[in-house]
Amino acid sequence: MKKRIVSLMITSALALQAAATVTAAPAGGTIQDYEPNAIVKNNGTFWNWGVWGIAQRAVPTQVNALSGVKQAFPNRLVLKQDNTVWLWTIAPQTGKATAAQVAGVSGLTTSVWTGDLFYIVDGAGAVYSIPFDPQTYEPIPAKAAKVAGLEGVTDISYYGEADPKQWREQWLFLKKDGTVLRKLREETALKPVAGLTGIVELQDNFALKNDGTVWGLATEVAKSDANPEQVKGLTDIQSFNAAVAIDGQSRLWFWGNTVTGWSDATVRHAQAPIRITTINDVKAAYVVERALLVLTNNGKLYMTSIETEKLPANPAFKLIASDVDTAEAGGRQLFFQKTDGSLWGVGINKNSELGYGDFEFEHWTPVPVQKPIEVILNGEAVELTNGVVARSNQTFVPLRSIFEKLGATIAWNATEKLVTLKGSSQASEPLTITINYKTGVTTLNGKSVDTGTTPFSLAGTSYLPLRFVSEQLGAKVDWNQQEEKINITYK
Repeated sequence: MKKRIVSLMITSALALQAAATVTAAPAGGTIQDYEPNAIVKNNGTFWNWGVWGIAQRAVPTQVNALSGVKQAFPNRLVLKQDNTVWLWTIAPQTGKATAAQVAGVSGLTTSVWTGDLFYIVDGAGAVYSIPFDPQTYEPIPAKAAKVAGLEGVTDISYYGEADPKQWREQWLFLKKDGTVLRKLREETALKPVAGLTGIVELQDNFALKNDGTVWGLATEVAKSDANPEQVKGLTDIQSFNAAVAIDGQSRLWFWGNTVTGWSDATVRHAQAPIRITTINDVKAAYVVERALLVLTNNGKLYMTSIETEKLPANPAFKLIASDVDTAEAGGRQLFFQKTDGSLWGVGINKNSELGYGDFEFEHWTPVPVQKPIEVILNGEAVELTNGVVARSNQTFVPLRSIFEKLGATIAWNATEKLVTLKGSSQASEPLTITINYKTGVTTLNGKSVDTGTTPFSLAGTSYLPLRFVSEQLGAKVDWNQQEEKINITYK
């Protein structure tokens, strides 16, 4: 089953949770499941945001090529309600989203994508390898093939073994019987890892045993066949990764790296495991960028800095959110869903990775992810280049996404940053609307009008007020708040 919180994507974010199963979505809201930069609504639609090739989506944008989705997974994978597995992508030249079924795979447990190797574990524990197109470097889901000798797998981990003279990549496969198999890139044979039995979870080159101890494999090439060694100081551990651990008393342990310096002068400081004494009743913990975030069982999210040479056992924590139900850590962000169903983000945002609708470099006070609002025109979903943005109780859509379908002609003056829409209103006379993105002035047939919100652009996309423009063009606009849908009728 997909792990809520822990992701096997190779990123700078580290996260863990005491329970590794998907929890039911909160009763409020429309979000059924989510991953960093992706949402599944309870009607089976799929949404994403962030930077994808030339496509820069500042807010959740529907991937119309996907429907009937049940769960979102890392590595651009989704599980549909019929248990088929699909891989989605966005064309680097056009920005158009497409999706293709992963051949032969039913159900999805986890996946690892590193460079040109892509492994998927299906619902029965079989491992599939997806080849890559040598021209586009994109995976080819139609050519997925089962890997011989890898059945009954419950988890995969990847890490690189390095010494000054050589780099070696290795995959670890956890079997249902608690044993672990090893595979090096340059080898086809699978080898059992001596000394690893009773394993319940893998993270990088570490393994958690069913007795609560943590064991590590050497990262030096010369020692790659050496027996694993126990990590001293960690006992009775229920969940872990290479930075934090939670024991059977819901206490937090830190054993990762702290950070000092910036850019090329960045220094990471390793330290032995210490128990954090200033916070208890821990449900989950995350290292995101230079912050340690901790979620407690009563739904409170706390944060402290790890920008120091050594983290003390009693760091001061700041409360940053309450009523938190679940959370997911991404590369440099953390997303969490509240009990009311709303989705929030915190962390680095230079490419609008938080889905908030701005490009501030970072937000360490949580910001709400823009709602995944569907636009339906005459009964059919409209494919948008960027998603709907809500500001000041108004909704805004990309310039050319809908209005040309409503009979308008659109002209854009890049020098003056002026958009002119012309259309014949079904009600009466010809119509001209101008919106000046320099001055913020909107005119209707030459007369200035107040639309309530200054015109704006996001990710190079100019936005227009949906209701104002649509109704002037003779369309009827209805807002379904419960389903987060805008229905437009135009005859």
